[in-house]
Amino acid sequence: MQKTMKTIVVTLLLVLGFNNVQAAKNFDVAVAKNQILMVELNDAQEGDMLTLLDVDGKVLFKEEQLGNKFQKSLSLELLSEGTYYLHLEDANTIYTKEIVKENSSVIVKKDSQIIFKPTFKQVKNQVKLSFTNPSEENTQVFVYNAKGEIVSSLRNSDLVLKKTFDFSEVPAGDYMIAVLTDSRSFYKSVSTK
Repeated sequence: MQKTMKTIVVTLLLVLGFNNVQAAKNFDVAVAKNQILMVELNDAQEGDMLTLLDVDGKVLFKEEQLGNKFQKSLSLELLSEGTYYLHLEDANTIYTKEIVKENSSVIVKKDSQIIFKPTFKQVKNQVKLSFTNPSEENTQVFVYNAKGEIVSSLRNSDLVLKKTFDFSEVPAGDYMIAVLTDSRSFYKSVSTK
């Protein structure tokens, strides 16, 4: 019963978050003649980034200086047939559009994927980690010291991961928190005094 209630709450939060995300980001992608991908973005903010990747994750295009009314034309004519991903990344999420090139046509898949990034909040020598994991992927979290040694780790596949790391009992210095899923990696630097 508790797991069912937790699933309902997380689903509701995801739906509400998705609706807010859709309202906040007007991310339109269309195909013009000659395999030209037309990208239009309204409400871009400082720090947003647009990337085009191939199926292996190789970055083919990257734009970091997105204006409030951003427009870009990307020619896919010289690319080989296959699947590509257009990512719009902001501080909290990654919006992904799948693009398939077959013969001389380019198709933008209608279903987009939204990937939630972990959030980190540092208060003095404590770091609070929160990560929404709707696909319940196996998630590993590692804390590394400045020498690259693992000082803490955990594994989790829950819908929501919440963990507080207390650095008050370890030597002052620089640390790295790594959140690794089956498909993504996220990192946060932490300095303690």
